[in-house]
Amino acid sequence: MWTKGSEVGLMRKRFMLFTRQIAIAVGWVISKVLLDVKVVGAENVPRNPHPLIVIANHFSWFDAPILAVHLPFAPAFIVATESQRYWWFRSFVKVFNAIPIWRGQVDREAFRRSMTALKEGYVLGIFPEGGMDPDFAEQVARGETVNRYIPGRRIPVLARPKSGTALLAIQTGSNILPVGLIGTERVYANMLRLRRTPVTIRVGRPFGPLQIDPNLRGRARRQRLDELSDLMMQQIAVLFPPENRGPYRNMELTAL
Repeated sequence: MWTKGSEVGLMRKRFMLFTRQIAIAVGWVISKVLLDVKVVGAENVPRNPHPLIVIANHFSWFDAPILAVHLPFAPAFIVATESQRYWWFRSFVKVFNAIPIWRGQVDREAFRRSMTALKEGYVLGIFPEGGMDPDFAEQVARGETVNRYIPGRRIPVLARPKSGTALLAIQTGSNILPVGLIGTERVYANMLRLRRTPVTIRVGRPFGPLQIDPNLRGRARRQRLDELSDLMMQQIAVLFPPENRGPYRNMELTAL
């Protein structure tokens, strides 16, 4: 039965879609001014991306907006809850249906919302490293909030991933699209110098869905989740030159 509440909900959904399209158009103009973006591997983007998880490295606060503007679809990103202390980031969360998550702890509500978003047809965007600066990894792991303003990763090398992304991919049966963002750590510094920043978006081949033996329990299951998480991160690493691969630098990497 069609109700007034249904009509209001539909109008709200249409308004948010319109707002998102305006934001993407404005972001495209800003991107043209501040960045020199090159997309490599655009043919790897699935035409029917459902359910799909986009995974990428996280070198800068500009990573999510850049992907939202330059991918053919705007993912619903999982973002750190503490980032919402900035008004412009709160606007991004609202317009692009981003999902806040408390890092360093089990956030069941964020996990539930992520599963729901995938089931409802959204493309989900995740940064498996769990943060921009590995120097704060221990602090985040303890569940502490990082209050320092970090516009970009100090040294642009990859870090080991967290296991939550692999668990989400397994439980939703999603395909995974790896993306490498090269150069975004320099955007903020170049903005202050009024310089454009060359940024390369390298899109890898989609893979998945991932599976895990349902009979695995305890430590064996956690170990397998860590292995699958590492496999996912390797598909990002293969998109980078060796000097940026961090713990994967000396590995022989191949795209799945």
